[in-house]
Amino acid sequence: MNQDKKIALLIDAENISRNYRKTIMNELAKYGTTTYRRIYGDFTSRTISWTSEDLLKYSLTPMQQYSNTSQKNKNAGKNSSDITLVIDAMDILYSGNVEGFCIVSSDSDFTKLASRLREAGMLVIGMGEEKTPLAFRKSCEKFILLDVLTKNEKKSEKTDKKQPEKSKKQPKSASKSKPNEELHEDKPDISDDISLDDKNDTPTLMPWESIAQLIKTQILPELADEDGWASLADIGNRLYKLYSDFDSRNYGFSKLSELFKSSADFEVKPQPKLDPNSNVVYYLIREKA
Repeated sequence: MNQDKKIALLIDAENISRNYRKTIMNELAKYGTTTYRRIYGDFTSRTISWTSEDLLKYSLTPMQQYSNTSQKNKNAGKNSSDITLVIDAMDILYSGNVEGFCIVSSDSDFTKLASRLREAGMLVIGMGEEKTPLAFRKSCEKFILLDVLTKNEKKSEKTDKKQPEKSKKQPKSASKSKPNEELHEDKPDISDDISLDDKNDTPTLMPWESIAQLIKTQILPELADEDGWASLADIGNRLYKLYSDFDSRNYGFSKLSELFKSSADFEVKPQPKLDPNSNVVYYLIREKA
């Protein structure tokens, strides 16, 4: 990750709760410096949870949008905010002052905007809840599930307090997720490799079992050496490209290496250091016999 990237942060306040404010800022700091920090909505409405203290603390510029039509139309103000966010994003793009955008919303209306920004060579990071439609997730280079991430972090904190000696955790899978049977074929179809909630056709978290099967049947054969070992970093990069919302923390592990170490499907070992003075540890993985 390039820590010097200049990123525009655009938050849909009418769609995202203030409860994620710390997570949003902490995650974005990993990708670069936020030179634009704007938050959109009708802040006179009681439906918005963001406070003036939040805006001051995180240096967020409120982009107030009043409803332009009758109050009977509940979506009037929201549509106005969405359109303003899109217009501002394009203005910022053409200013040439940033190298990336972070769009914080669970609304699929920003799918086309994210695609257009990527076409312009921008890094596009999306943040939203698990209910975010697949189209918007896929249009971003990286998509972070705020509710899943926050929930797992709170569980980890409680577990650490209750259990001084940690037992070996197993990778978590979303309770709503259903394993994709196509992944058990010799050559899985990556384009269809997604779990959907049957009730509302929204994506759910991909089960770890399905991801592990994909790695064993398709990714490892391409990247492994003659002994079956492959770089964990290369495996991770491939997964990030296939699934914009893939994150080891969604499965209860702070690091990708910890996730693979906990899995019964893989062996993990440190990679020989190229620089003996370096403290960075790189790992190799292969399928267990």
